[in-house]
Amino acid sequence: MNQQDFNIELREDGVFLTVAPDGGVSAASVVSAVKRRGLKKFDNGAILKAIEEKSGLPVRISDPVEVGPTEASFRIKISDDGLSCDMWYIPETGGALHPTIEQVKGEMNSHGVVFGHDEEAIKKMLGGPIVKQWVVTAKGIPPVNGKDAKVDYKVDLDVFKPKAVGENVNMKELGAVINVVKDQLIAEKIPAIKGTEGMTVLGKKINIYVGKDITLPAGKGVTLSEDKMKMFADCDGNLQVKDKKLSVNPTFEVKGDVDYGVGNIDFVGPVTVKGAVREGFEVKSGAELVIDDVVEGATLYSVGNTTIKKGVRGTGKAKISAKGDINIGYIDQAFIRSEGSVLVTDVILHSDVGAKVDVKVTGDKKGQIVGGRIMAGNEVLCTTLGGEMETKTEVMVGELPEVLEERKQTQERLKDLETQLEKLEANLSFLKALQQKNQLTPDKQELLAKLSKAKFQYKAMHNEATSRLKTLEGELNKQDGCVRVRNTCYPGVIITIKGVRYLVREKLRFAKFVYEAGEIRIKAFD
Repeated sequence: MNQQDFNIELREDGVFLTVAPDGGVSAASVVSAVKRRGLKKFDNGAILKAIEEKSGLPVRISDPVEVGPTEASFRIKISDDGLSCDMWYIPETGGALHPTIEQVKGEMNSHGVVFGHDEEAIKKMLGGPIVKQWVVTAKGIPPVNGKDAKVDYKVDLDVFKPKAVGENVNMKELGAVINVVKDQLIAEKIPAIKGTEGMTVLGKKINIYVGKDITLPAGKGVTLSEDKMKMFADCDGNLQVKDKKLSVNPTFEVKGDVDYGVGNIDFVGPVTVKGAVREGFEVKSGAELVIDDVVEGATLYSVGNTTIKKGVRGTGKAKISAKGDINIGYIDQAFIRSEGSVLVTDVILHSDVGAKVDVKVTGDKKGQIVGGRIMAGNEVLCTTLGGEMETKTEVMVGELPEVLEERKQTQERLKDLETQLEKLEANLSFLKALQQKNQLTPDKQELLAKLSKAKFQYKAMHNEATSRLKTLEGELNKQDGCVRVRNTCYPGVIITIKGVRYLVREKLRFAKFVYEAGEIRIKAFD
């Protein structure tokens, strides 16, 4: 089958054949068209030469002739991808019969065009307006390639990617932890698209790529939805990728030290560090925190209890706080705060330690507190308090400085709020008086509305501050507090109970310091 792209013109000076430069033309198709135009004598050599040269210029193939009626003819061009067929309609002459739609379709079929006939386009073409131009008379079906299913991750997994050479990275923020919470959507599957086969106007199928399905990479600690399209976390925990699957681990464990190889840790659940926490790093736990080795000048925080099996060598830089108890081997030059108790096995050296309940150094070896400041809401207990060199050591019980400072700030805030409320009341009274006399201008009406709203807000803040002050007062008055020393208390120790200070001037043994009748009294250890 040859595509046709030529034209035959009957002129006064002869019959001319024009072959398009890009036309795919056969001699048989040209001769057939010439005969349909009523020509019996023509120059075959000229026809062959015109087909060979494809100059796009008219070539004379016959003398002028008078012809009778000629049938309509068509030129056909099929696109390279086979998805369309174009026709060039040459109308009939001399009263020859007008072609029908079926005849046109038959002409297309003779050139192999057997699919996608556009009868509406053919009808318009035969109607007369569309002549001497290409008309699309058949259309195939374009193929649609499929797409593989893929996973849409709802969390940022870029932290697992290796860092590029030269990339500016904070080595303390390596993203070792990806926190997720229970029932959080972790990943969702985007379904595969199978695709649809295509069809050319020649009736040939066009194959496609069929999209492949996948399953969500579910590991431990996750749940898939019933339709297997979504993945959720079973619990609060650390999202991990292992064996190309996503898992949620409710605990986070560092098998070695927290250093530049791990980076800072901020985890929603319990954290265990099998090694040490090096200087300058941070570890935050949403539950219990356990450190098997030492803590250097690092920052630790836990919502639950904190256990440091060896101790803290803080060099004045360590800051450790916990909502629960802090259990620790020794404390050396560190800042410690607990909303429970601080329980030490060996010694506290030159540190700032505070607990809302007790501070106890109970070890059999030393059990000593020397230097720094120790504060407890209830009791401080140790074997030895202070040192032979009369090192200044402060111990405060019954009233924590942080609570005293917050009470002071809360009292000042209440005074300020009361002042503001008095001013608001005065302005509101003035405006309401004008309102009763119908003398409020629009701008004063607007001011009245704003001040009324402000009064409501200030009252809410005043009630909140009053409630907090009551809580703080309760904490300060809850217990009198005491300091107990099993063995020796050295001179240089300053003990403060309920705001009353006592300076130890001589070595004491087996002493208990208590608050009675507005002063500190020394009793026997019990």
